[in-house]
Amino acid sequence: MKKRLIAVCIILLALLSLVMAQENKIEISTTKESFSAGESLTFKVSLYDAQNNPIDANVVVIIEDAEKRTRIERTIQSNKLIDINLGEKAKHGYWTITARYEDAEVTEFFTIEMNEEVRFEIQGDKLIVKNIGNARYTKTIQIIIGETLGTKKIDLEVGEETSFRLIAPDGTYNIKVTDGKTTITRSSVALTGNVIGILDEKLTTGGSPVTGGLRPKEGDESFYSTIRNQKFVYVFLLVVVGTAVLLAIERRYKKRV
Repeated sequence: MKKRLIAVCIILLALLSLVMAQENKIEISTTKESFSAGESLTFKVSLYDAQNNPIDANVVVIIEDAEKRTRIERTIQSNKLIDINLGEKAKHGYWTITARYEDAEVTEFFTIEMNEEVRFEIQGDKLIVKNIGNARYTKTIQIIIGETLGTKKIDLEVGEETSFRLIAPDGTYNIKVTDGKTTITRSSVALTGNVIGILDEKLTTGGSPVTGGLRPKEGDESFYSTIRNQKFVYVFLLVVVGTAVLLAIERRYKKRV
């Protein structure tokens, strides 16, 4: 009989402790709903017992992006403000923060703001564009070589980069590249070439590079003179080829006669 009573008491105590554990309350509060990439996530996990008395204890928190590609798990102290930096490349969109203590668990949402940003570098005659933001970068950038203005459509995934070769008639030029948010300027950049333009380095292997995207400002006589010179060369070549064809036809006709 005593053994049965002891067993019942043990079971009751276990059930009571389970009920008490389930009555623990856990809450998550962030200092704001939206954070910028690179900004620290500031939050607090509040823990209370059944009588709403604060419980100071270790709590496990798990922070994940919507696609669960990034997962950060930490053990923190309850009832204290905590800062966790998610990094400048934290993917934009909804994220979750889950807090666990014994059998209590709660999940809250927050967002990381979109940041379309690139870094421009000019190395010699090469322009390098790298996506350093946390979202796909699809913008049109402006490129000024001397007095000539042009545009290029850029499409880069996070962390991706592309490069262009800047060309112009032999000389030094002031270069400016901007997308309205990020700007780089360089003075006295040495360039070579026949015309002012941009060569996409992805197209230069195994074939003739393609130029484009630049247009001269009004009064840029050097550009127009270069074009006129090129037209003269083409016309001259056509005349030479045409003359050769006519001479060949004439010789063939004389042989028949």
